[in-house]
Amino acid sequence: MDPTLLVLRWAHVLAAIVAMGGLVFARFALLPALSELDSATRDRVHDRIRRSWLPWVIGAITVLLATGLVNFLLFNARVKGEGWASGEWMRQTSYHALFGAKFLLALVVFYFASALVGRGAGTAWVRNDRAKWLSVTIGLMLAVVLLSGWMRQLHTGPNVMPLGDGGVMIERRNDQDNRREGGEDLDGQKSEEADRGAAAEDREAPAAGGGSEEAAR
Repeated sequence: MDPTLLVLRWAHVLAAIVAMGGLVFARFALLPALSELDSATRDRVHDRIRRSWLPWVIGAITVLLATGLVNFLLFNARVKGEGWASGEWMRQTSYHALFGAKFLLALVVFYFASALVGRGAGTAWVRNDRAKWLSVTIGLMLAVVLLSGWMRQLHTGPNVMPLGDGGVMIERRNDQDNRREGGEDLDGQKSEEADRGAAAEDREAPAAGGGSEEAAR
């Protein structure tokens, strides 16, 4: 794998882990613990968390958007360059539609994640019911992860291996051996049939010769 692609994938996965991990922790650990505190104390804790966690949220969103778009463009160029399915791979797998659905869901996740750590009046309705909107955001994030796994499975494409310094590519399909073995069996069967035909002709030749000699007498 290209080192650049590997770094981009690592960055994308790590940013997703940070984003979803923070949401799960806030919903199932932080909120239940804060519910036992008085209102003033909860507000102070939420404000302290917001100031500490906001840079991480912004960083994770930025990395996810940047690496996601770059990975998609590079993969799209690879599919076209290698001519997967004679240029019809994207259409056959509905890859563009899957990416579009994933991207739209991700934008909704980014909005709620930002609202949950924001302080603007326009997003106060999200923070007023943190438990509900954290659960919604986690569900949307899970949908994004499942779509990503589905799309990643499609990424495998043809199984190719580079040969030599020239970078020549050959396809190694499992059925090649089967076809080769089948061809050898067929050739062997043809050879056996030819041998049996030749033996039959040899047996018929003396009989035909004897009939000719009796006719000559």
